[in-house]
Amino acid sequence: MELRTLRYFLALAQEGTVSNAAKALHVTQPTLSRQLADLERSFGKQLFERGSKRIALTDEGVRLREYAKAIVELADKAEAELSQPERAVSGDVHIGCGETDALRIVLRAAKRLRATYPDVRFHLASGTTVDLVDRFHDGRFDFLLECEFVQRPDCESLRLPALDRWGVLMRKDDPLAANDVVRVDDLADRALITSRQATKTGKLREWAGDVADAWNVVATYNLPFSGALMVEEGVGVAVCYDRLVRLSDEGTMCFRPLDPPLVSEMGLIWKKHRRLSRPATAFLEALQEECNECEEDTQ
Repeated sequence: MELRTLRYFLALAQEGTVSNAAKALHVTQPTLSRQLADLERSFGKQLFERGSKRIALTDEGVRLREYAKAIVELADKAEAELSQPERAVSGDVHIGCGETDALRIVLRAAKRLRATYPDVRFHLASGTTVDLVDRFHDGRFDFLLECEFVQRPDCESLRLPALDRWGVLMRKDDPLAANDVVRVDDLADRALITSRQATKTGKLREWAGDVADAWNVVATYNLPFSGALMVEEGVGVAVCYDRLVRLSDEGTMCFRPLDPPLVSEMGLIWKKHRRLSRPATAFLEALQEECNECEEDTQ
């Protein structure tokens, strides 16, 4: 199984036809077909179902796609890092990011670093920790920005000087908008929109207790923009962090904090025994400086 063959496989899985995949790869159709047939023979499995118009993955093909994506991403990451000149601070920093306003601290550190080392590039992938943690553990991310930060025994960490406040995003014409705060009883019998894991684990579950089992969760999201659209269209009210959606006096939505107040800590983690690249190490130093300045400003 060669890296090139895995790239061919991923291209066909994405494009859906041999002709389109061959064009994207700049190879001939017979070459692509032969390589993929050899791949199926090497596994002894059918990876594709060949329809009249498009090619779809079999169950085995879907499983291989996940492995192939990880292998190709890691190979590209290694090639990019090792091709840099010795002692040069240039190249790529990969960060998995939970959705939080505290990301601003990370971005300011990235800007600070690029002012000194303009050849450093940043690649951010957004999602929940559940969405991103596998890619972090297998090395595709250098860092993971974790919401509801906890210490992990296999990771180093840097706590960010920021707290995210929980509350409810709602339309301004919602009866709850007349309140200054939202209490647990206010959410009974309401159509709720939450992140996928919010009511099962973590801070929100602790705040609501067993009452959360009776909540009427009508929709979930993994990124807040989708949740905000659902609120705007009247699907329900969203339990989320503050400042994830820009609100204005002219807009249709507002935010009310929970009572008793509920906040979550944010932190950046990286693997203890995985060597950081030069740009990743330099970024970590810049982030520490940024955090120190933030703490000084609040004193």
